[in-house]
Amino acid sequence: MIIRTISTIFLWAFMGGIVYTSKEAGAMWILNLCATLTLFEIYTILGRLGFAANRMSGMITGGCMIPVAFYFPGAGVDVLAVGALLTSAACVLFPQAQRGMYVKRLLPTFFGLLFVSFLLHYFVRIIQVSGVESTDSSLGFGLFFALWVVVVAKFSDIGALLVGKTIGRHKMAPSISPGKTIEGLIGGLGASAGIGALIPWLILNYSPTLVEFGDFDFSPAQGAIWGLLIAITSVIGDLIASVLKRLAGMKDSGGSIPGIGGLLDLTDSLILAAPTGYFILLILQS
Repeated sequence: MIIRTISTIFLWAFMGGIVYTSKEAGAMWILNLCATLTLFEIYTILGRLGFAANRMSGMITGGCMIPVAFYFPGAGVDVLAVGALLTSAACVLFPQAQRGMYVKRLLPTFFGLLFVSFLLHYFVRIIQVSGVESTDSSLGFGLFFALWVVVVAKFSDIGALLVGKTIGRHKMAPSISPGKTIEGLIGGLGASAGIGALIPWLILNYSPTLVEFGDFDFSPAQGAIWGLLIAITSVIGDLIASVLKRLAGMKDSGGSIPGIGGLLDLTDSLILAAPTGYFILLILQS
């Protein structure tokens, strides 16, 4: 628990420092690094399940999707389409004896790209949809909202962990993740709703110039309501990752982060939260 706490504080400080100094571009490169490493771990898990992927083509496509979507708005899906086309067409380059094996690897390759890179690239779309960029002294609303989604999703993890370890008695999904409890789920939902409301309340009341809201209206009540939805999707994403890891006989997706595990253990709650946050932002914009 102590090592997990230290790792969490270090990661938040490190990523926060990059975002503070480099704003949208820094956030994008952090996202791309996390997404690419998560994709690598997903391919490793699928390989242990007997579904080996064409890792090189998948990693190249996934590694390009987020930067291209950032610097060329709307082109992220095009990268996925071109990558799928080239990956599929490459089967003709293999000898006939190896061609069948290559074709069998296409499905897990595309699953990884869709589940990780495509879904996480919605954070880039969140940053871009507001049209309000950050300045030296303030955050653009898109970047602010992307960070809000991340914080709300991670507070769901934190609340569930603390409440579950303290008073958790009733198992939520013992066949998927034995450590998760119903009490922890409720604690996570409450933590997400609370922090979701607290962040806009603090900004509106104590630092209204910190965020360039533009034409957006984001009240504490909206933060609480939408925070609950983000928390629900983060739990679902966590459970999907838990299913994959359990089927592969793995407790953690890796060991790159002391006390936490691998990158998938860090990003699993964000994978479905990203598109959810994007569609919430479209509602706020309407």
